[in-house]
Amino acid sequence: MLHPNEHQIAENGAAIPACKIRRLKRGIAVSILAVALLSGCRLLRPPASAGAPGAPDTPDAPEPLPVKKVPEELVVAAWSEPAKLPPAGGQTQILVRVQKRGGAPYAGVEVRLSVSGGSLYSGGKILLTDGRGMTRDRLTAHRAARITLNAGGTRYSFQVPLTEPKAEE
Repeated sequence: MLHPNEHQIAENGAAIPACKIRRLKRGIAVSILAVALLSGCRLLRPPASAGAPGAPDTPDAPEPLPVKKVPEELVVAAWSEPAKLPPAGGQTQILVRVQKRGGAPYAGVEVRLSVSGGSLYSGGKILLTDGRGMTRDRLTAHRAARITLNAGGTRYSFQVPLTEPKAEE
């Protein structure tokens, strides 16, 4: 981390103030976040109230599995690729990204996933985030499924729907 009065030298030899570098990094992070949201990524937050989507007492949400808690607040994004399962069911990758509050990847965070309405390749075992703060699992389901994950001690939940069958013309 540069001191506010320090400069970093660009490839062309020009000095770039540290405050400008921080603004550029924030701008890049916001751009990445916007692209992720537009491509179907769901940012997950802890449930605000009971009964809300992803709330702990949602009847079809499986019980969260224990993991080692992390000492700081996390920013977690989780999504499926493809975003929807085929009409008759199939497989999709479940991707989880864990970051520290400032946007830096958080490596080594324990993540456990569980599902109602399908099965996971991990079988509910603990997964660890890599150096990019990412981990993945594979969902196999024949109907819409609810993924519940516990990342660093905080539970999140989201739905993986089926694609609507195409109407025959």
